[in-house]
Amino acid sequence: MAISTNIGRWVTIILLLAGLPTIETWVTSLPIYAQVHALGGKGLGTIGTPNGKTILVEIADSPDKRMKGLMFRPSMAPDRGMLFQFPERGDHTFWMKNTLIPLDIFWLDESGTILHMETNVPICTRKDDSCPRVRADSKSIQVLELNAGMAKKLDLAVGKQLKIDLPPMSFPY
Repeated sequence: MAISTNIGRWVTIILLLAGLPTIETWVTSLPIYAQVHALGGKGLGTIGTPNGKTILVEIADSPDKRMKGLMFRPSMAPDRGMLFQFPERGDHTFWMKNTLIPLDIFWLDESGTILHMETNVPICTRKDDSCPRVRADSKSIQVLELNAGMAKKLDLAVGKQLKIDLPPMSFPY
């Protein structure tokens, strides 16, 4: 493992000294979906926003992934999020127990239209199970979690549609 890491560093140094682009420079010049695959982002999807921004999302499409969600993570990049996919429409309730990142949460229909949103949902530091729960006022089939403040930054609101592009082999099971 250490040998391959050192080789990678030497290759980067040689490329920089030769004035050639590094793999990181090359990858970031690719379209966002190609970046996901070039960097080994198996299981990541993309969300296109109405203002043209793209967010990379982890897909929580199994009971275990949905239960864990973003728990215990100290941070999340601004262009990242998590998309929870459910097998059917329902009242999907979320809570912030062990979630260390304040979030904007969006409940979506099958087409990616925002049905309900809760912004700046704070973390909960309680050790018991009494952290507040948040839920939509209508049934949804997908829920998107982004860093708090992204709804405003991306101009997201109820009724706006997101373009969801899932990788092969993700939901449905």
